Amino acid sequence: MSWRLSKVWWWLLPGGLVALVVTVLFELGVWQPLEQLVYTSLFRLRGSGPWSEQVVVVAIDDESLEKLGQFPLPRQRYAQLLDILSEAQPNVVAFDILWSEPSQDDSQLAAAMERHGLVVLPRALNDVGVALLPTSELQSGAITTGHISTHQDIDGIVRRIEPQLQGELALGLAATQAYALVAAPTLEFPSLNRPLWINWAGVVQHTPHYSLARVLEGEVSPEAFQNRIVVVGVTATGLDSLSTPFNRNPPASGVYLHATVINNVLQHNFLHVPSQSWIRLGLLLAGPSLSLLLVFCPKELRLISWIGCCLIWAILSLVLFRAGHWLPVASPLILLSGTTGAAMLSNRLQEDALLRRQLDQLWQAYHQDLVVYQAKHTDLSKKVLSQSSRVNSHTVQLAALADQFGRSQSAQAAIARSLSTGLLAADLDGLVWFCNPVAASWLSVKVGDRLASCLVPHWLSEAEWQANLHRLKTSGFTSSCELHRNERWFEIGLEPLLYHSQTLEAKNQPCAPDGLLLVIKDITERQEIVRLKDEFVSIVSHELRTPITSIRGSLGLLLTGKLGNLTDKGQHMLNIAVNNTDRLIRLINDILDFERIESGKVALLKKSCDVADLIVLASETMQAMADKAEVNLKVTTKSIYCCADPDRLIQVLTNLLSNAIKFSPQNTTVCLSAEIINPSEIEGIRSEASRFNSNPAFLSSLTCIPHPALLITVQDQGRGIPADKLEAIFGRFQQVDTSDARQKGGTGLGLAICRAIVEQHGGKIWVESTLGEGSTFYLILPGIEELEICHNGI
Repeated sequence: MSWRLSKVWWWLLPGGLVALVVTVLFELGVWQPLEQLVYTSLFRLRGSGPWSEQVVVVAIDDESLEKLGQFPLPRQRYAQLLDILSEAQPNVVAFDILWSEPSQDDSQLAAAMERHGLVVLPRALNDVGVALLPTSELQSGAITTGHISTHQDIDGIVRRIEPQLQGELALGLAATQAYALVAAPTLEFPSLNRPLWINWAGVVQHTPHYSLARVLEGEVSPEAFQNRIVVVGVTATGLDSLSTPFNRNPPASGVYLHATVINNVLQHNFLHVPSQSWIRLGLLLAGPSLSLLLVFCPKELRLISWIGCCLIWAILSLVLFRAGHWLPVASPLILLSGTTGAAMLSNRLQEDALLRRQLDQLWQAYHQDLVVYQAKHTDLSKKVLSQSSRVNSHTVQLAALADQFGRSQSAQAAIARSLSTGLLAADLDGLVWFCNPVAASWLSVKVGDRLASCLVPHWLSEAEWQANLHRLKTSGFTSSCELHRNERWFEIGLEPLLYHSQTLEAKNQPCAPDGLLLVIKDITERQEIVRLKDEFVSIVSHELRTPITSIRGSLGLLLTGKLGNLTDKGQHMLNIAVNNTDRLIRLINDILDFERIESGKVALLKKSCDVADLIVLASETMQAMADKAEVNLKVTTKSIYCCADPDRLIQVLTNLLSNAIKFSPQNTTVCLSAEIINPSEIEGIRSEASRFNSNPAFLSSLTCIPHPALLITVQDQGRGIPADKLEAIFGRFQQVDTSDARQKGGTGLGLAICRAIVEQHGGKIWVESTLGEGSTFYLILPGIEELEICHNGI
């Protein structure tokens, strides 16, 4: 569990780090210029929006200044404007002109304001925060005032306004509030607790506006201002310039900002911007989430996924912007790009680290086997090897190994194609990735096929295939069977394949296979030879048994003395003849027995039997021999129920006891014991067995025996067995001391028969011995059913 959590953390790490960096830089305002650029681009992509008919701008434009004089204009001009607008009531007039200095025309303008009754005047703050208010006389004539303080971003665009400043509403909000009193009592106002984000409607040229000079000259009907909010301000070139997303060069004027605020209030379309905390949370969560997503995305699709995510976010941002929601675009796109790059870099670094580890393991395992080129390639090979040893360059190592493996692969493929044996390699799921022509022809298979579909049911049944495959996966056991097909005999065997590199510590340890190797042989001729051999052995043995039995009968008759007494020398010769005849009869019987077992003609009759009873029976059978040899026979066992053939198991036990007694000096002890071993104990037994048996397949098979298992030991205190005989002693006609063995009646087949019977039961037998100290034979059998501990001693 901890390993999986650690892996998940590593998957989340690239996106988490990028998200943290992007969020910190977002807090520091690093991405603000990019977001402002995107803000302007979104407006242009969206295009112009609708403009409320209730908003009109009276512009002090270049034409007005040309006709009426330079700015600032006399205040009587504004009084004249108010008198004209009063004819079209109700309307609200908001002036974006600051009159903080008194003038001789103030009384005239104040009187016009009072006659109109719905005039909103501006107020501002100077550089030190001091309020700049209209003159008291003018302020008394206005219905209210509103602040015109704005904050331009570095690109000159005002994106938001403060709805309240020192208790005063913004000019646009104050004008709209006054309008609501007389014309729209149900008008909803935005929240005044946070900045309001301006939603620019379009280019200022599309805004309803009239020149002040034309209005004063009567060219504009007063009805054009009825039931309207009229914003009066300067639009002449060079005065009160203000950029908008739609008017950058040339810029617009500040009066359009307040007109736009009024338009946003009337249409309820201020931009909605998520709070900084939500943006931070979104960035911090998006990075790790994308990083985790990219882990499960195929490598070839990661770049496409990044482009897709960026396009989706950009399109989503534009769609939401058209609906009045402004989401950050630049910082999420940077986050997506950074996370994708970091995830790909992290994956590349992990792959590189894995490749280096694998390469180091391959180099340690195989660099000593590198073949140096002959002839013209000799110098190049020496140079490659010298470079790799001097700088341990992974590139040089990889080139050398690839070259070596390429040659080995070519040679092995050529050898496999030339064999008369069929070879087929597949993954554990049955996908064939190699087969030589013989296997392809016999099995009708090709690379890329599924092995099961080729074998089942023509060669093996489904149950047989699954059983063999399960045995190979779980225990690593090799299995084979002989089949008769199309009037020919075939032998099919499965062997484990280990083609993934192992660590040096696990080099000699058993491990799960990576694949399987199927070997198929045509054994028709061998089967014929075996059949002829069996027939020959059977015929010869039976032909020998009849005269030998007759000879033994005649010798037995001579031993009775009924045919007359023999001299001492004659009696001695008769005893020799009897012993040799008995030995020959035992040899013939052992040969016949061994051939039947090896040819599979002897079937095991397995049943649940108490091992204690079998051991007691075998010891009682051999007790007379032990008494005659003056050897103490000691048995320690317990009741263990095992699935076995009792007759064959007794045959093994008596054979082992017979050998131990025969080769034990007088007044020594032969010990026979049985116990149950568990998985935790088998490693110690395997380690001990490795001291006397160096066969890796044998040692691996010990570990793979199902547990719990039965362990039987027969220990003597004889002369011992030389180390070079320990593995060969279980072969046919193998004896430690030929002359001594023959003298004691040995045939050299007893241990071979024991091994055949034990392996028929799925078990293993081996011996450990030290010269001068004795020998111990170990026998492990699977098939434990239940056990009842009740110690018995004989």
